[in-house]
Amino acid sequence: MANPPIDSSHLSDMASADMIDQYGGVVDSQFAKKSIMRKFVPVRPVRGTDTLLNRRVGKTDLLAITPGVRPEVTQTNFGSASVTVDTLILARDNRSQLNEFQTDFAARKELAMDHGKELAKFFDEAFLIQGILGAALTAPSDLNSAFGGGHTVALSAASDQLDPTLLYEAIASQIVSMQLDDMDTDECAVFVNPTQHEVLLNNDKLVDQDFSADNGHFATGKFKVIMGVPVVMTNRMATDGAAVTHLLSNTANSNAYDLTAAEAQVAALILHPKALLAGETIPLSSDVFFDKVERSWFIDSFLAFGVANRLPGACGSVTWIT
Repeated sequence: MANPPIDSSHLSDMASADMIDQYGGVVDSQFAKKSIMRKFVPVRPVRGTDTLLNRRVGKTDLLAITPGVRPEVTQTNFGSASVTVDTLILARDNRSQLNEFQTDFAARKELAMDHGKELAKFFDEAFLIQGILGAALTAPSDLNSAFGGGHTVALSAASDQLDPTLLYEAIASQIVSMQLDDMDTDECAVFVNPTQHEVLLNNDKLVDQDFSADNGHFATGKFKVIMGVPVVMTNRMATDGAAVTHLLSNTANSNAYDLTAAEAQVAALILHPKALLAGETIPLSSDVFFDKVERSWFIDSFLAFGVANRLPGACGSVTWIT
C-alpha cells in the first residue's frame, strides 16, 4: 500500500496567478462583448494628471481681396473641452475560502461574466447620460461660431413617444437639423430603448418593402437605419422619466452625471463619435487578494474613467412629456 502524501507537491492545481489571469480575461471579454460605447467613442489615457483637455479651434473667416487694399486681419479664437477622472468604480465579490474560487470553474466564470456585464452597463450609461445632457447645451462661446449647440426637440403631447409616425418624424427632423449644421450623420448612431424600438417597428417607412427595401422586417423585430443613420437598441439610456443619481457624480464635478426626471424623458438620442470626450486613468482591471483581518478572499474588478461633452452640435435628442 502506498504511503499517504506528506505535503502538497503531488497536487496538480492551476497556479493562483494563472487563475487570476483567467478570471480577468473573462471579465475583459464580457466587458468588450457587452459595451456598445467603448466601440463607438474613442477613450484616451489620462496619466500624470486627473484632467484630459481637448483643444478647440474657432472657425476661420474668409475675406474677399480688393485690389490695392490691405486685407484685414481676422482673429481665430481657441478654446478647450475637458474631462476629469476622479472616481474609482469597483465590482467586488467576497469569499470565505479560496478553494471555492479555485475549484468551481463554472462559478468563477459566471462571477467574472457578471462583473464584466455590470461594468459595461455602467460604462455605457455614463456615456449616454453625457450625450443626453450635451443635446441641451448651447454652442461654445467665443469660437467664431465654429461649433453649434445641441439639437433637441420635444414631442408635443403625452404618449407621442408611442406613435410610430410622430416618433419617426421627430428623429428624422433631428438628423436633418444636424446635417444642416454640416454634421456628417453617416458616422452617427441613433440610440433608442426597447420600447421605442418596438414602436418604430410599426412604422411602414422603416419596415415596408415598398418604402424601405431590406431595411427591416417586422417578424424578426429588426431594422437597420433611419435616413442612413444606424439604429442601436439599448436598455442603457435613462429614459423612464426617473431622476438619476450617478456613482461618478460628486461635488467636485457639480454632479455632472446626474439627470433630473425631466432630462431622463428621452425617446431617442443621436450621437456622433466626436460628441463626447472620454478618458481613463485605470483601464478595466482585476485582482484577487486575501485579507488577514477579514480572513476572506476578495475578487475585484475595477476601472477609473470619465466622460464629458466635447461638441454639443454632435448630439441630438427627442424628448417626451408627461
